[in-house]
Amino acid sequence: MKLTHRVTAWILTLVILFSALATTASAKKFAKEINTNIGITTQYAYEENDPSWIRQLVIKENMMSVDGIVNEKPIHPVTDYPYTTDAPNFQEEVNEYVILYTLDENSQKAAYIYVFQQLGALSIIADPDATDKSKAQWLRDNGIVVTEEDESDPDAILMISALYALMKNDFYYVFTGERLTIPPGTTLEAALMMYLIALDGDDKSLLQFLNKYFNITSIVSLEDYIYYTTLFALYTNGYVSSRDFTTIERDEVFRRMAIMTIENAGLAVDVNTATTEEIQVKYMAAMLGTQYKVTLDPDSVLRANRNNTVPFYIIQRMANEDKNLAISANKYTYEEAFDIVLKKTNRFDLEKQFYSDIFEYNVYLDAYRDIIYLNPTPLTTAGITVKINGKAVQHSHYETLKLNSDEKQVFTVSATCKGGHTSTYKINIFQGLGEPDNSKDVTGIVSNFAVDVTDALSPTVTPTYDYLDPNISLNNGIVPPAPNPEILHINEYGQLVDSKGNVISNSVSESLPAGYGYILDTAGNITIGKLDEVTTTATEVTEDNSMSTEQIKTIVIYFSALLLVVASVAGVIYYRMAMKRRKTKTTNKTTKTKKASKKK
Repeated sequence: MKLTHRVTAWILTLVILFSALATTASAKKFAKEINTNIGITTQYAYEENDPSWIRQLVIKENMMSVDGIVNEKPIHPVTDYPYTTDAPNFQEEVNEYVILYTLDENSQKAAYIYVFQQLGALSIIADPDATDKSKAQWLRDNGIVVTEEDESDPDAILMISALYALMKNDFYYVFTGERLTIPPGTTLEAALMMYLIALDGDDKSLLQFLNKYFNITSIVSLEDYIYYTTLFALYTNGYVSSRDFTTIERDEVFRRMAIMTIENAGLAVDVNTATTEEIQVKYMAAMLGTQYKVTLDPDSVLRANRNNTVPFYIIQRMANEDKNLAISANKYTYEEAFDIVLKKTNRFDLEKQFYSDIFEYNVYLDAYRDIIYLNPTPLTTAGITVKINGKAVQHSHYETLKLNSDEKQVFTVSATCKGGHTSTYKINIFQGLGEPDNSKDVTGIVSNFAVDVTDALSPTVTPTYDYLDPNISLNNGIVPPAPNPEILHINEYGQLVDSKGNVISNSVSESLPAGYGYILDTAGNITIGKLDEVTTTATEVTEDNSMSTEQIKTIVIYFSALLLVVASVAGVIYYRMAMKRRKTKTTNKTTKTKKASKKK
């Protein structure tokens, strides 16, 4: 394989990041925006989880309305340090980004960064308990050729973990509602490429592009995947034409990827005359600006990089753009400048969400309520006892909590693991003042919380049909059952699927009580109804193995949402690996030249 070890490891580490990596342990080491434990958000990084942690805590104010079922109440963490990072950690993070976004002479790294951005969504998959050996054997059992040499090769081990995560978790099905079959006897690298390409979809896909212009029907190497994916992106964005395909060099493809990134960030650059040095500094300014949501001047980035003050410069821009504050380097140290931004802007505030390692929260109700609904999910289900105010409750189940008229009411949620260790979370509920709006209540529809629903489910009650999917416009009011409506089901991922298992809605939907279900009418509307009042005959669905435009759009949006977060963590891994290899491969003469250049 022509692709260097460092590039293979760099990109594939992204894919299997959360299944193979353990975060370094240090006091007050802040967790990344996405950490190694999927479904768990923590303020700080840990070598391993506390088994008594609560994984998720969901609070809903009103389960009798469409909005109430769909929307969770924001919960405000109460902690001594209500921020996501501090000055030393931010400085370290920025410096790691500077290394990541320093391009090589031919801009090849820009293509690699683009590719791992596209692969970013794959990092949501994790199986921390599996070993490299067990993963390899599982792949063999499923028809993939994994040799003994593969199990001892660092790059191949990363591919094993990546493909195992994809196939084991049926990632293709999660996004498409269809199954992907890899023919038995397919080699490890070819199988991984097949899976990645399949996620492109059938319409206007990478393979169609290759077949049309290059007479290529498959990609079996990661090196080619990187190159052709980059070329395809340039072509679809107008940075190369089909006339260029026979003459353009690979280095020029990589160079134009860097230029596309620069222009997409709003910086001016001439495709034909831009020098390597201009591309390098503008690319760094573009990527850092995108990462930290600030506008950076390339010349200022260049000066700051030479003086090792890029973190200070970014802090200056944050203060100026957010609060019109001017922070002078002559007046403030870096630590003082960071403290100003920390306290006078919202840049580093904790999100209004649940963190497994933060043990107190405030919840502010919108209206005066007699009850609220709380759903605690422990880290694991085996041997865990969950209690609310000392009373054992069911895992991952909405419990009804009675409220009185007090302004502040306190509840405790605890989880005790097998060893007897307990984590206890304090929930401060602040009573609302206004009267609740009952005009949009869903009559006769309740969710899976513990409450007497005898009257609510009486046959004499006419249910109100409403959309529950937040991605679909609400259509309040009674909707008569449509001809031949299709009863939807909830799959193992909480998505609504049709009778063939095809995903109708990617949003996670609440379970409904017995006798009620989600219905897809002929107009494509999702409603709630009593199952005995509608026809259970499903609408005929034609066999079509291609992804719809909406499904492709969903994948693209999901990739985009994660790309910058994942780049952060992947960059750190790459940097540390690359530095070790550079030390062994760089001659003394080259090293001295670089040092002399830095002094200038």
